[in-house]
Amino acid sequence: MNINGIGASAYPATGSEERKTQRGMAGENFAKQAAEAAQTQGKATAVLHGADEGSGDVAIFSGAELVSGSSISVYKTQDFDPENPVYKVKIWDGSGRVIEKMVDVSKVDPQNCDTAEMYAYTAQLKESGRGSFEDTVLKAAVVKAVKDAESHSGAWSFTEKIDWVNVVKDIMQSKYCYRDLKGYMEWKKFLGLLDK
Repeated sequence: MNINGIGASAYPATGSEERKTQRGMAGENFAKQAAEAAQTQGKATAVLHGADEGSGDVAIFSGAELVSGSSISVYKTQDFDPENPVYKVKIWDGSGRVIEKMVDVSKVDPQNCDTAEMYAYTAQLKESGRGSFEDTVLKAAVVKAVKDAESHSGAWSFTEKIDWVNVVKDIMQSKYCYRDLKGYMEWKKFLGLLDK
């Protein structure tokens, strides 16, 4: 007996797999669809900045926020000293205005720092070998997205100081409540990296 014999004669059993697969696949159109959705909301697409032409600085992290059109990059400067890591962070707002900030990661407090400071801090964790990209910078980006979602503003504020440790603990609690123990342990590892 097939699905047609269970009172669903209007639902064709054959060929539905192909349609379902086509609907469920983002494929190469995902970026285009996301950009169109942002433009429909009256927002522009973001420009992902990376190389700082002519400066000799090396980009070690770049990220863009589609809704606001903002972008952030963390650079190792030519005079970078691994014993005293200070990173250059450049932030572009949706209008293209640039803010540049030097971040001494030894002075970053994960319980009271802004996004630029946290991205420099987690980039240093990655660069020093204390964690992978997924365990450091990517986790910071997820925490930022969670904080933005909580504020319901969708804003990508790079200057607002937040308690990143507290947000990570909230994410861990959520993982634990939903019995995602693997996820819980991954976030616990990140929390350990935030402890100085």
